[in-house]
Amino acid sequence: MSNQVNEFNAYRSKMNEKLLADNNKIVKCIFNLDTNAYAEGALDVKLKNFWD
Repeated sequence: MSNQVNEFNAYRSKMNEKLLADNNKIVKCIFNLDTNAYAEGALDVKLKNFWD
């Protein structure tokens, strides 16, 4: 994986922690929706993670 991708993933993780630390219900609902969208289901997870 390229260095840019690793840097982006590290930055995203850091920002996600900050967002979730705020204990905002709307943000938590959005994170929940995102998590569930990539869960195993009708479409294979590998297909959903096309860019990985």
